[in-house]
Amino acid sequence: MEMISVLMASYNYQVYMEEAIKSILGQTWKNFELFIIDDGSKDNSIELAHSLAKQDSRIHVLQHYDGKNHGLPETLLRGLNEAQGEWIAFLESDDFWEPTCLEQRMKVVQQTGADVVFNAIRPFPMPGADTGWFNTYVPRVMREHAHRSLQAEGAYSLQTSLLVENKIPTFSCAMLRAECLRKCSFTAPVPRWLDWWIWIQVAQEHLFAFVPDELTLWRLHAGSYNHKIAFGHYIQDNMRLWNGFKQLQNFYKKSGKTYGYWFLLGPFWVRLLARFGMIAYQSGILGTLKQIRNRIR
Repeated sequence: MEMISVLMASYNYQVYMEEAIKSILGQTWKNFELFIIDDGSKDNSIELAHSLAKQDSRIHVLQHYDGKNHGLPETLLRGLNEAQGEWIAFLESDDFWEPTCLEQRMKVVQQTGADVVFNAIRPFPMPGADTGWFNTYVPRVMREHAHRSLQAEGAYSLQTSLLVENKIPTFSCAMLRAECLRKCSFTAPVPRWLDWWIWIQVAQEHLFAFVPDELTLWRLHAGSYNHKIAFGHYIQDNMRLWNGFKQLQNFYKKSGKTYGYWFLLGPFWVRLLARFGMIAYQSGILGTLKQIRNRIR
C-alpha cells in the first residue's frame, strides 16, 4: 500500500483546523502521514496542532525557521521537503474530506495510471459568503472533466486547456505523485494562483484523472479572494500569470502542441478572449455574462 503525504498549510484557522485534521484521521486509507505547516499564525493554531500530534504519530507539525509568515508557496515547500510518501495530497486547514476520499482517489489511480487525480467538490458556505462564483464556474468545470474522463475512458491531458483557465478549483481536491511535484517551480507569477501554476507545469508531461464523487467540502468565507475581485487587479494578475506561462513555450514546441506554442506568443488578452469564448460555448452568452458578473466588481 503506497503512502500518501498530506500537506496542510495553516494560517490563523484554529477554529476550523481540528475538523479538517479529524477528516484526515478518519480516512479509510490508513497509510498516510500528515504535515501541518504553520505559516506564522497569530492564533493558537500551532498549540492545537501539537496537541493533536501527541494523539497520533502520523501527524507532524512544522514551522518556518524564523516563525514568521512566508506565504503559501514557501509553506508547502517546507512540508514537501519533509514528506516521505509516494503521493502528495493537499488539504487546506479550513476544508475537510469525506472518509473515503483518499481511498477513492487511489482506486482511480490504479485503474487509470494517472499521475494526478482530483475529485468533485461540494461547497460549504459560511454566513455572508458569496457563492455566485462557485455556483457558475465550478459545476461547469466539473461537467467538463466528467466528459473528458468518459471520452478518454481513463486518464487524459490538460496541457492546452490549462492555458485558458484553472481546471482544478482548489488544492484540497487534488493529489499527485511526489516525484512530479518535486520537479515544479514554486515561484508562482501570482502566489495566490500557485495551484494553477503547479498544474500547468505538471500537465506538460503527465496525465490527469477525475473522481466524480464530491469528496472534498470547500469552505467558502465572506470576503475570500475566491469571490469578486476588482477589475484592475484581475487584469494585473492575468498579465503576470501570462508572462509566467510564456516560460513554458518550449515544452509545447517540443511536445508538438503547436496550438499552445503559438497561443503563448500572443498578448495576455488573447487568453481572456479564449476563456470567454469557451464559457460561451459551454454555458451560452447569458451564462458567460453571469460568470463575469460573479467574478468582477
